Amino acid sequence: MEREPEEILKRKLDRGGFLKLSALAAGTGILAACGGAEVAGEPAPEETAAGGAATTEAAPPAETAPPAETAPARPPIEEEPGKLQVFEWAGYEYPAYGGEGGVLQPYVDAYGKPKFTFLTSDDQALGKVRAGFRPDVVHPCIGYVQDWVATDTVQPWDPSLISNFGSLNPAMVAAGQVDGKQYFIPDDWGFSSPLYRSDKVEPAEASWALFYDDRYEGKISWWDSPLENFVIWGYVNGLADPWDMTDEEIEEAKQFLISKKHLCRNFWSSQTDMDADFQAGNVWITYAWGGSYTAAKAAGLEVTYMDPKEGRLSWVCGFLLFASTENYHYAHEFVDAWISSETALWTLENYAYGHANTSVDVAALDPALVAAFGLDDSAVLQEPRAHIDRHVPRRRLYNKIWSEIKAA
Repeated sequence: MEREPEEILKRKLDRGGFLKLSALAAGTGILAACGGAEVAGEPAPEETAAGGAATTEAAPPAETAPPAETAPARPPIEEEPGKLQVFEWAGYEYPAYGGEGGVLQPYVDAYGKPKFTFLTSDDQALGKVRAGFRPDVVHPCIGYVQDWVATDTVQPWDPSLISNFGSLNPAMVAAGQVDGKQYFIPDDWGFSSPLYRSDKVEPAEASWALFYDDRYEGKISWWDSPLENFVIWGYVNGLADPWDMTDEEIEEAKQFLISKKHLCRNFWSSQTDMDADFQAGNVWITYAWGGSYTAAKAAGLEVTYMDPKEGRLSWVCGFLLFASTENYHYAHEFVDAWISSETALWTLENYAYGHANTSVDVAALDPALVAAFGLDDSAVLQEPRAHIDRHVPRRRLYNKIWSEIKAA
């Protein structure tokens, strides 16, 4: 459902993601989360091979990314219709509509305010596009890039038109290439981890297994996302590859999750609703992105954003360009503004999300924020401490089984 920006201008970010930076060895940045339940009637296609996840390991420099193919002549930006249409997570429109200081105000002054339609998950976004929706730009996450390219609705970007492209994390840039073409411009990244009330909860150990602790029945909330709940169970149980389980492993996970779901007060889908539930004391333990940690701290709660022994989940999100756009240059200017160092710092300080721009100095950040998310640690995004979202070969099956768990 599309909403007018004014309705949410002052509202907290409602989507997820976090942490943006670690501009150290390979560089990084902070900001978003992704995934979610598949839309009924719009199943994701079966995948056949694992895709590359962004890491902080060495990769070709961003400036060596393959140039866009020779494209047909395009009209100059002055002849484009403008009124850029962006398919976006709610909350990300805020910087373009004033924000705290209006970090995207230079873009707005030059090109006007974009029009936003809001997505609630990567699967929902794909389903809407398969049904015929065609904006100019969409903001999905790295694990879905191959799915988007397979729809034949998106086209590669031209990095030569993006002045800040050379400042992006090279590993994230490389992960956004499909068949040697730059389909994905990385922007934000972050962690997913257990958030709990440290004045109410005493974990037996720092582990995702806290989600299954019988002592806290009725005070736990899982994210209503099929993939992540299986992946969490898989890491708790030491599976070789929780992202690509065998049939036997999926069945075992299904039976276990059914046996434990009574511990949950709810399965949350809206970050805003979950934050309200958590701050009201209805929930003490929840799956959360970094923005919920900062919101809870701002509300005066005693909380811990866990660094579980099995490793945090992580994600990288960014922008895709629709093949049908008549705002080719507007879209490049918009993404260029989003990946600037100014936007990177603003995003980190205001949303506690990460960003792919490597030029932000962690010394300028709040030391508490740096400590909570290990932003001064060059290994913070590396396995086994973090497990970055990736292309999932059997995503449709995970979605189907999660629906069966909820219905059981």
